[in-house]
Amino acid sequence: MRGEVCIGSAEALSFLSLLLLIFAHVGQINTDTVPRGVALVTVNMTGYAAGLQGATGDPNPGLFTNNSAAPLMQELGLRTQYSWGFYKYCAYTEKPQGLCSNQTFGFPFQPFETILGDTPEVYQIQTRYLLPQQSAFVDSGYLADYTRAGFWLVFLGTLSAGIAFLAGLYKHTMTFMISTVFSMFGAGCLLIGASIYTAVLNKAKSINSYTVCGILAPLPYDILM
Repeated sequence: MRGEVCIGSAEALSFLSLLLLIFAHVGQINTDTVPRGVALVTVNMTGYAAGLQGATGDPNPGLFTNNSAAPLMQELGLRTQYSWGFYKYCAYTEKPQGLCSNQTFGFPFQPFETILGDTPEVYQIQTRYLLPQQSAFVDSGYLADYTRAGFWLVFLGTLSAGIAFLAGLYKHTMTFMISTVFSMFGAGCLLIGASIYTAVLNKAKSINSYTVCGILAPLPYDILM
């Protein structure tokens, strides 16, 4: 009886972990209520216009767009918020009004390229040179490589959690052994993958402490985890 209780508890925990992972994977796949509320990282651009004007001394009409249906990456205007999931990102003029990018397996986190893609051409040069080039936030290659690696580890961990849960449903020594092996493998993958994401996103978050000419408030690229 004690063994069945242990196995039953393990199955319940496997199911809960699988459910949480599924929620993580549906984040930002579209702008519906549940997906738009789940994101790996969010970049808030609401104060960027004030930061840019403070740095250049010039007004910036047309920097943002109010058209939530305007195509992304066409230099048609910034959105106030960008949120990334595992497979795509969504840009919002005001929630829930937004548009999502095309779906890509293991979508890379490249916030600087995303922002430049929406920035009107007249503001491209200011945006490129206003941000510190040594910041991880603008190092798209670094962010893309490590977030892809983190995604694959999380994806393998999710598959392993699913296999462990299904295998544990059958009362047989072999299936229990398979469930144990995949549980351990999945836990390792998830631990490493989550660690990679945490380290990379924390490095990108350093943009929040950047100041313009040392006298303005931090440039409001607020990255919220």
